[in-house]
Amino acid sequence: MDASPAAMPPLVETPLGRLVKSLPERLAERILEDVMTGRLRPGERLKEELLAETHAVSRATVREALIALARQGYVVRIPRSGARIAEFSRNDLDDLFELRAALLAMAAGRYTRQAGPAERAAIEAEVARLEAMAASPDMSPQDFATQSIRIQTLLIERCGNNHLPDMYKRLAGMGMWQLIRGQASSFLTLAGRQESAADWRRLADCVAGKTMRAPSVRPDFC
Repeated sequence: MDASPAAMPPLVETPLGRLVKSLPERLAERILEDVMTGRLRPGERLKEELLAETHAVSRATVREALIALARQGYVVRIPRSGARIAEFSRNDLDDLFELRAALLAMAAGRYTRQAGPAERAAIEAEVARLEAMAASPDMSPQDFATQSIRIQTLLIERCGNNHLPDMYKRLAGMGMWQLIRGQASSFLTLAGRQESAADWRRLADCVAGKTMRAPSVRPDFC
């Protein structure tokens, strides 16, 4: 007697209405894109009238977009002074990178100790992609930073410490690190990107068992 095919679970689709982003959401993404590419600089004032005119939207739409960006930490809203792009002092950057590097070093150590074939292949693929990006003189610093963050997320989420991902994300959202990285200098040059990729290569080699040295994470390379 032939076995009947297993019943397939029903396909759950996202309601169409939820796939469509509102105008304020799309404007917020456009403003954030301008921040990441340097068209809008840290500390720069965001004038509602100018944004409304530039993007052909109402001031109410601009206001909603800025409120959303402020919730995410990209924009600072000051009473009677309007909104400005968030900025960080040199000390802020140093402190944040030091804290993040400490958490990342812990994750890298745990990931290395428990890495199986799948984990070794995953980190190797992501680091190889980063190395290819570092070899390109025309590579966008923002794109390079995004790939670096992708590797960090891999280590954090698969290190085996259930509390570490939440602590890491609370320190700063992944998108926020792109904004912070845009104000740092190490990814802005080809040499800086290549140095970062070389550091990640050493860590990947350690995960793969090619070196015996315990992985370490410098605050300025990630």
